[in-house]
Amino acid sequence: MAMPGDESEAPPRLGDYLLEDVLSDGPLTRTYRASQVSMGRNVVLDVLKPEARDDANAVGTFLADVRAMAGVEHVGIGTVYEAVHHEENVYCAREWLRGRPLDVLREAGETLSPRRVVRLLRQVADAMEHLEKRGVATLPFEPRHLILDHHDVLRLVNLAVSGPPDPDVARHDRFVLADLFLDLLQRGAPGATRTTTLLKLMAERDGNGLTWTQVVHTARRLDKDLSEGAIVASQPIAPAMAGPARQSNSRRAMVALMIAVLLIGILGVAGIYLTRPPTPPGPRRDLGMLVRIPDGRYRTHNGNFTSLDEFWIGSHEVTISEYAEFLEALARLPETRRRTYDHPDQPPTKPDHAPDDWESMWTAARSAGTWDGLPVGLDYPVVEIDWWDACAYANWKGGRLPAQTEWLAASQDAELAVSPWGPVDAARTDVTPRGIHGLAGNVSEWVRDPAKNPAYPMNPKKPLSCGASYLNPRNAVRARIWFDSRRVRRRDLGFRIVRDTIPLPPETP
Repeated sequence: MAMPGDESEAPPRLGDYLLEDVLSDGPLTRTYRASQVSMGRNVVLDVLKPEARDDANAVGTFLADVRAMAGVEHVGIGTVYEAVHHEENVYCAREWLRGRPLDVLREAGETLSPRRVVRLLRQVADAMEHLEKRGVATLPFEPRHLILDHHDVLRLVNLAVSGPPDPDVARHDRFVLADLFLDLLQRGAPGATRTTTLLKLMAERDGNGLTWTQVVHTARRLDKDLSEGAIVASQPIAPAMAGPARQSNSRRAMVALMIAVLLIGILGVAGIYLTRPPTPPGPRRDLGMLVRIPDGRYRTHNGNFTSLDEFWIGSHEVTISEYAEFLEALARLPETRRRTYDHPDQPPTKPDHAPDDWESMWTAARSAGTWDGLPVGLDYPVVEIDWWDACAYANWKGGRLPAQTEWLAASQDAELAVSPWGPVDAARTDVTPRGIHGLAGNVSEWVRDPAKNPAYPMNPKKPLSCGASYLNPRNAVRARIWFDSRRVRRRDLGFRIVRDTIPLPPETP
């Protein structure tokens, strides 16, 4: 086996990995850009140096940090593929994030519109809030750790480490992020003043700045306002300074911003589905076909076999157009009947089944425009819906969500390539022999029942989705993602439905 540092014509190799460029060189580890031979993909390889391999503490710390990274499951954060620990080498392979680091954009003098800054900010803040809520400690991030791909998706290098989180790191990260976006912000554009106000509140280091949760919610409201053109002028706030007067002003400004943004958001969405239901789309090609899966024995995710009765599964993921018809049908019902299709266990506090940012998504889809940085159309998959929404839609259609075993059985062990974001019937390499599209990609899909994550067998069952997505292509059709709640909504999470019997056509006279 060729080892790092060997003098040879062939690239040095560690197991399945060919080592290429050295990305960084630390006291105990060296990080490489490498290619995984069996998978044909680029990865980042963190290798424990030879002098540290005999140090039990160094090995223990390295593996504990790898476990912390592997425990992070968020679409906006790079994933860990595997860790190897034997006498000769200790290393881990993690995802190579494709795109441009934000520090490269800044050095090139590029600027971003206020709306784009807010949307990218939402993506980062959502990922950081996810880590914060789960008590995950991280190393401080730098602009080079934020990678923007060609779909305008901003993802973070996985910086999780073992141990308790450090509040100073969170404050550092918010300051670095705010400072970076202030440099990239297009000054003088509509919305720039309000965006600057938000970023300067984030940058405060004296304990009065926004939390990640506040950043998420405030950015979401501001994004909606900018999308609708509701630009309201605000006076910018100077960066935080020492002294009681400055702290008092900062608090008042923060409260004022939060209240203003929340009020505008509430006024903007109140009554949408009761007084102004969406107009149903015009005639579309039929994407609601169901495909028969015969009874028989099918392989499960753990490699065993199970017997299934015949069922029928949607040939495509549910589209934006189809979901709009569902919302319109609910809006036509008397208020006392609008929970007709809800799951019996749905929380009574859930107000409706509108996806997050639905009005913007629906408007963009009807005009074949752009939503949240993505091209959309009526035949694109509906996203930003939770499990309760998917269940209610399926019930309205006379069906249900697929069981995990049914969902995998529909793939028929086909070799499917992960399809990118696009119309639900667009990818030619993500379709089974029976004509079922998008099981490996486009979006991950809710399934019916919670299940245990085999990586954490002592944990309780959790809701999950099946299949990879355009944001997280790992494991293709065999991918599974576990969630802490059925309320989770993501921009790469949709669903399809199944029926136990196929509806018969009406008899002709």
